[in-house]
Amino acid sequence: MQNVEFGAGTHIDHAAKMLVAAAVQHGSAKGKFNDIELTADSKTRPEEILKYWEKVSAANADSYRNSEACKNAARDAEDRRLTMQKAAQSASAQLSNLDWLSDVAVLDWLCTLQPASDHVGVKVDRAMIVSEFERHGFHAGANCGDQYKEDDRENSFRYLVGQALSGLKDGPSIHPILLKFASDWKKKFAVTAA
Repeated sequence: MQNVEFGAGTHIDHAAKMLVAAAVQHGSAKGKFNDIELTADSKTRPEEILKYWEKVSAANADSYRNSEACKNAARDAEDRRLTMQKAAQSASAQLSNLDWLSDVAVLDWLCTLQPASDHVGVKVDRAMIVSEFERHGFHAGANCGDQYKEDDRENSFRYLVGQALSGLKDGPSIHPILLKFASDWKKKFAVTAA
């Protein structure tokens, strides 16, 4: 029996055709697709393999949905969502006391909000946050392109804030790269604390 290896990204339709081709050439073939053992002989059609794979996949999914592992994963996911929701609410509550004159405090606040803003199921009042930042002179997309000056502390700070605000205003969240870029900014400009 010929063993067929399916590469990453191979679709089940293509895998079934590969298996049948190997079976025609070698008399029989087997291969594992998403942990489901598939076999074929020279008379097997790709549609039969696909139908079998869908049936076993559905049974495996049903079995997992009813398992303790799935229930535990769902509880863990909900606990993480609630933790992130509390973090978002806490950050939003602290926004009114933010020291808008401290570039470090502003960046730190955005970095605190970032994980919660990027977590599925967490509600963040993005419009209110963007509006509050705009009220204090910050704007989405600030200092992009030719306006960006990487060796200028204020310019690059406003660029980072502008990118975070763009994520809130035009996207679903603050991109996680902000955490690295803010850390790099602090190192570059020898920033220690707010």
